[in-house]
Amino acid sequence: MNYMKSFSLLLFLFSFLIYFGIENSYAHPSKNHKPLICIPEEDRNKAQLQRDKTNNFFHRLSKLQQDCAMVELEKQKNQIEELEDKLGGVSDCGDIPFNHKSNNKTKIYKEASTKSDVVVEVEKNQELLFFAPSQKNKNWYYVKVRNDKICSDGYIQQKFVVKKEDQDTVVKVGPKLISIIQPNWEKEDELILINAEGTVSITGAIQEGKIDEIIINEQEEIINNDNTFTYLLFVPNSGAEIRIIGNKNGKKVKELSFKVRVGN
Repeated sequence: MNYMKSFSLLLFLFSFLIYFGIENSYAHPSKNHKPLICIPEEDRNKAQLQRDKTNNFFHRLSKLQQDCAMVELEKQKNQIEELEDKLGGVSDCGDIPFNHKSNNKTKIYKEASTKSDVVVEVEKNQELLFFAPSQKNKNWYYVKVRNDKICSDGYIQQKFVVKKEDQDTVVKVGPKLISIIQPNWEKEDELILINAEGTVSITGAIQEGKIDEIIINEQEEIINNDNTFTYLLFVPNSGAEIRIIGNKNGKKVKELSFKVRVGN
């Protein structure tokens, strides 16, 4: 409600200033103007009040009235911008079912980058509503998250998002310490083939209790509650390589290296 009142007042001031020709008083070439100073009507002397009265008689504003109107206009503009920043990306959650969750403590950002502003922090297992991957960076998802009684939306790194229905299903990999689940092997533990150049999602799993850290191509990836991990890899026509290292208590216990190529 305060936002609407501020917006209405801003529109009124704009209309008021345009009607009385304020813009004409600033139509001369740009100069370094002194800061506007508003002298409230109750603090003006007799000469200033008389100038106000004379200008108003001819349906114009005095210089003092112009300055005060402009100062008030700028104040209202700043207040509205502050409100817009606070309200940006916020809405009522309603009864929408949240089908995903975070698998670790992380942050939601305004843009698909850790350098952008933080919208909200999320805890491990906090519910998320997944919308779609970012078009600019597939490693980021656009999501909505409950923040007290309201909802905020923004971008979260893909590796921190899992489906809620997967939380109680633990993947068994048998005797292997690290197993690749998707895509399928062309030659087990050596080669995966894809149809065309592009980004492919590599999904794997670790043997429960044997590995507590996964490093893929020198980057640590999250191990989900169901023992799975995911890695997005861009595969050019020339192909790509993946090197996966599984650690336990800081020591390497398994290494898996293979190639991903375009072909049939």
